[in-house]
Order: sequence, then C-alpha cells, then structure tokens
Amino acid sequence: MKILIVSISTFIFLLLSCSTSKTSEPYPYGSYLYRSYNFLGDLVGEGTLYISEPDSSIITGNWQIRKVRECLNCGAQFGSGILTGKIQNDSMYINLNPYDVEIDTELKGEFSSGNFNGDWHWTNLAGFGFSGTFKAYRQ
Repeated sequence: MKILIVSISTFIFLLLSCSTSKTSEPYPYGSYLYRSYNFLGDLVGEGTLYISEPDSSIITGNWQIRKVRECLNCGAQFGSGILTGKIQNDSMYINLNPYDVEIDTELKGEFSSGNFNGDWHWTNLAGFGFSGTFKAYRQ
C-alpha cells in the first residue's frame, strides 16, 4: 500500500511540475528594429520597439515608427508612443495605441530566435481597418 501511495504521489508531482508552455526562449525584453509591410508586401514603416523587462507575461514599453512611403491603408502605426501587451507560449500580442479608444493598432506574432514576426491589424471604433505583416529583429 505504501508503494502505491508513493508511486501515485510521485506521478502527480511529475505531472504538476511539467510546464504547458512550449517556449524555451528567454523573455523578449530589449530593443527591436521594426519593419512593417502593407498587404502587397511593400515596406511602409520602419522604426524601433522597446520592450521593458517585466515582472510577468505582461509587456510594456515604447515605440517609434516612421513612414517609409505613402500608405493610405496602414492606419495609425506611425509616430511614437507607449505599448502594452502580453506573452502566451511563443506568441506575443502588442497594442501600439493602448489608451486610444477610437483606434487600435495590434501586433500579433511569434517570438523565435530573438525575432518577433507576424501580422499587424489596425481598426477604428466602427470596426473598419487594414492589415499587413511585420518583422522585428532584436538589436
């Protein structure tokens, strides 16, 4: 009976100590060279994202992105400001306009090998918006 209890206890301990997170990457804080592309794949923005060192999976930081070419379908991703977001497994979700209730510019992507790549989405209060892709390289 003692062997059974010890075996069950060991199994439960091993089961609970396994992580469900699939990432082995260190936390992605630091500076990133950011490039955004429109839906045709043309470079439209270039700048910097800075992610502060966190206490948890919550992301905070700042950004500065300049317009490389005229882009009528790119929304409010140019200029500078603060950012907020979160990390879930190998994915990061960042909002470039967290305190603006009328617009939302989100970056959704995968964090791998020090890079953060994915899609950007801009929507206004009415739900109208645009999207494209981005690549962010850790500096």
